Amino acid sequence: MIRFALVRGLLASCLLISPVVHAMSVDAVKARLQEMSLAVRTLSYSGKLVYQRADVLANLAFEHTLIDGQERARLRRLSGAPLERSRAGDSLIQATPGPDVLRAGYPLPGLLALEAGRVMSAPYDLVMGDEERVAERAADVIKLSAADGHRYSYWFWVDTETALLLKAQTRNADGQILEQFEFSQIALAPQEIPLASSQSSLQVRVHPIAKSDQVMQFSPASWLPKGYQLVSALPSNGAGQQIYTLVYSDGLGSFSIFLELLNSRPEPDMQALLGPTVALGKDYPLASGVLRVTLVGEVPPATGKTIIDALDVDGLKRLLNRGS
Repeated sequence: MIRFALVRGLLASCLLISPVVHAMSVDAVKARLQEMSLAVRTLSYSGKLVYQRADVLANLAFEHTLIDGQERARLRRLSGAPLERSRAGDSLIQATPGPDVLRAGYPLPGLLALEAGRVMSAPYDLVMGDEERVAERAADVIKLSAADGHRYSYWFWVDTETALLLKAQTRNADGQILEQFEFSQIALAPQEIPLASSQSSLQVRVHPIAKSDQVMQFSPASWLPKGYQLVSALPSNGAGQQIYTLVYSDGLGSFSIFLELLNSRPEPDMQALLGPTVALGKDYPLASGVLRVTLVGEVPPATGKTIIDALDVDGLKRLLNRGS
């Protein structure tokens, strides 16, 4: 009898603290997402946060402001080897002790490439969860659950007062957290943000961010998950070889396809996975050399393989031959 009463009490306690889903309309959730997308790019704020992906755990500092209408943001790693990524207007500035840099997909405020309008047309189910507390601030929980197996789900904790993004998680179809960050401290105030670290030992690289009129509208993808579109297709040079980078996005998730012609023999297909990031490589033999295709991004591995196997290889050959 005592055990039954204890169990009943525990169940009652669980019910009292279990998450409650707000009966909020989809339009209201969409509006909240749009507010968040605007806030992370227009407000001046700074804070410390913890980032986790697979076995990677990093303590970071993030600063963001607007100067003469242009965004300036700075992300620094506070533990381990110094690592820094900044944005000033149309340039990305990376400072590292070597060739490694923070990956472009870091889902952090001001670096999060969220396009609210495009997200709304992608197959996500939108739900507003219970209000929670992050960094001593009240936050609304917005859950974007993938309605198909070709993308991940995203949970956002949005500050109820400012609409700033305080916490984010990327989850797979089983609900496993693949990547997340959470502010432990955050403050809203004008920021003085240097463009790169003053440490002379760091290598500094500046990468221009392409404007829409510089994008070549060519997509070799014969199949894409619903909602994904080509957002940029740009040539670049690496190790003496011309490489094309194609970027696709559904407004939230994204992946890139790298294309290059090499004077070498085909190598076996490659696959690697770290947190939500998959890397797939495939060589297509040519009369002389190979066409190497590499897909890197935040999509399930099976989806990435389907995309890369369905590429218009003949179109790719024509594209790279024209640019060579």
